[in-house]
Amino acid sequence: MAKQIGSSLSVLAVSDLARSRAYYRDVLGFDVTDWWAERDGLNGMALKLHQAPEGFKPVPNPPEPGADTGIDVQGYTDTWAGLDALYEEFKSKGASFAREPVVYPDFGPWKEFVVEDPDGYHLAFGGVDGGRAHCSIRPQIDSAILWVRDLDRAVDRYAKLMGLPVREEDRFGKLHLFRLDNGTHLMLDSHGMEGAPIPERGPSLKLAATDIERAKREALGHGFELAFDVRRLPTVAYFNLRDEDGNVVTVTQELVTS
Repeated sequence: MAKQIGSSLSVLAVSDLARSRAYYRDVLGFDVTDWWAERDGLNGMALKLHQAPEGFKPVPNPPEPGADTGIDVQGYTDTWAGLDALYEEFKSKGASFAREPVVYPDFGPWKEFVVEDPDGYHLAFGGVDGGRAHCSIRPQIDSAILWVRDLDRAVDRYAKLMGLPVREEDRFGKLHLFRLDNGTHLMLDSHGMEGAPIPERGPSLKLAATDIERAKREALGHGFELAFDVRRLPTVAYFNLRDEDGNVVTVTQELVTS
């Protein structure tokens, strides 16, 4: 069966929603919207901040037996270098720490620190220093980059294709950054592209759809060209789109097999 649950979010009832949003945005570096607060996408650390009703005091989790600090949200980092960088970032912005970095030799070893938010919720960040500790480049695709000639038109088209908001804070001169749900980014870059010829390209992106035929109709309605029509294999269906700059996108749907 195809994947059905894409991510989950921890819900925190807070006493002052505006104060909490500012803390998570300005101190902890979260991307905060009216719907959620997330760092590294909805598959990174993702929260919903709900205004508590008048008279209700938020109740953070108590410590487990033998512990000195309760944990409400747990985050994991791949290396201690990444964990240390996160700690220094939070510290430089005035974060409040319920626990400074500590190493637990019997658990990996495991290194962890704990941040406290304005309502006393505790966010733990930790990880083991595994075989990738010597690598400064993380083993993940951070962004996909598409070159486009008309940035405004491309931003509008891709926003409609994936149902994404277009926000002023995501525009950096001739580059626009879409923050995707899985923590990666789509960068549309128009630097030096005025009048550039359209090259022949293979697929640069693969996007997932829940209904392949509907996805095709929607994409064509947004001005994309069909580069390869829908093909159905035993476990997957797919088609290719082409935008006006020659970028090719593969759209797939996993098929349920009995």
